[in-house]
Amino acid sequence: MVKLLGVIRKNFKILIRSKSSALIILFGPLLLILLVGTAFNTSTFSDIKVGSYSSSYNDLSNSIVDKLEEDEYRIFRSSSEEECIKGVKTGTYHLCTIFPPDLSVSEGNVIQVYVDQSRINLVFAIKGAILDKVGETSKELSESLTSIVVAQLEEASSSLQSKKSVLSSLKTTNEAFTSGITTIETELTGIDLSADLENELNNKTAALKSQTNDTRTITELEDLINVLTLQLKAVNIISSAIPNLKEIAITESSQLMELDRASNKIISDIDAIKVKDVETLISPIKTVTQPVTTERTHINYLFPTLIMMVVMFVSLLLSSVTVIREKISPAYFRNYISPNKAFLFIASTYLTNILIIILQLAIVFAVMLAIQPDLISTLMNVTAAILIITSAFILLGMIIGYLFSSEETATVGAISLGTILLFFSNTIIPLESLTASIKQVVNYNMFVVSDTILRKLLIFEVTLQDVLPQIYILLGHIAVFIIAIAAIYHLSSKRYNIKRYLKR
Repeated sequence: MVKLLGVIRKNFKILIRSKSSALIILFGPLLLILLVGTAFNTSTFSDIKVGSYSSSYNDLSNSIVDKLEEDEYRIFRSSSEEECIKGVKTGTYHLCTIFPPDLSVSEGNVIQVYVDQSRINLVFAIKGAILDKVGETSKELSESLTSIVVAQLEEASSSLQSKKSVLSSLKTTNEAFTSGITTIETELTGIDLSADLENELNNKTAALKSQTNDTRTITELEDLINVLTLQLKAVNIISSAIPNLKEIAITESSQLMELDRASNKIISDIDAIKVKDVETLISPIKTVTQPVTTERTHINYLFPTLIMMVVMFVSLLLSSVTVIREKISPAYFRNYISPNKAFLFIASTYLTNILIIILQLAIVFAVMLAIQPDLISTLMNVTAAILIITSAFILLGMIIGYLFSSEETATVGAISLGTILLFFSNTIIPLESLTASIKQVVNYNMFVVSDTILRKLLIFEVTLQDVLPQIYILLGHIAVFIIAIAAIYHLSSKRYNIKRYLKR
């Protein structure tokens, strides 16, 4: 143990031999947190510039633009569609909206939104907000149109209800008319209109003339016969017209019944519409997005990733540089020929690095606890997780140090490896955008696994039990790295360092 502490003390002396190195180790993370905390201590976007163009604005398109301005979006009206789109390409605008001329509620009126897909995270955030504002105006128009339809349906139902009495009266009158026609037809059936009564009466009158000289009576009788003849002709005409009238009456009665049934069906169909509320008709199914955590600023959501970037790059660079400086140190050969085991020097290098990183993270968490005191509840779980995460990255950095022979190449190698791990994570683009086969491999990315652990612990405040699958993956990495370090240390000592010092 005494030897181990002595080697660790020696490593510290090498690292902080220069004052600049000591200042960077102590105040670098503090400066990083202060800058990031100041920059991202907000929960909204600011200074979002939206280009807008229409060859002919009207009240509807202006109302949409006004809604965007109410949300503090900076609206710039372009002079042409090409200028608006070019503004997105050059970064002048974050987004460009093209309105059809004289925007109205009719088919073919489409609002085009142009975005810069290279800024994927910002694009989806502001595009959703813009479309929500357009959706609000669209909803208002839909409510207006739907309310008109609902009002017309209710008015039609009310009008039909009020006219049912008129329809019933027409049916009653038609039934009475049909009944009267039938009665007349029945009465006329007993009268034989086919007999030639006029000739018979004229013959009887002529016979009476020959038997009597009462001219006056005969004249009166002839007048009566003429009147009766005219009436018989009228009855005959009416009798011939009755079948047609009866048929018309029956047809109209049938039509009135059909009209009554149709009006009743319309009224029942309108009454069967259970939902007549305009809001419900427009949005029968509503969705509400609820966060699984309380609303926080951007720094709260960035903090797990920020910690991971500090841990990853500092661990990789610091451990690789520590190993390289030990390898190029004149004392390295004496260490090799000393009776001490290789485990002593490997362990001292590991402990030196983890102590420095713990010091840096202590500064970072002290600042964050001052900003967000509620993080204290997760501090124990986070500390345990960070020890495992830091160990994995320190061991990986030590492998880089043992593989390379100069501090410059080791630094480039550490930065390159850290960049690869960072690129294949959710920090830049969602992992879901990768192909299925690559995603299966990336799921074991140390940065992805570690970021998942810290995000669950810091944001969702879960326990270590809930992140055991990810911890097991990191422990597997650590086991592999320990074996690799032992093998590389043994081979590099024999094949490189010994030959180098023997040649001197």
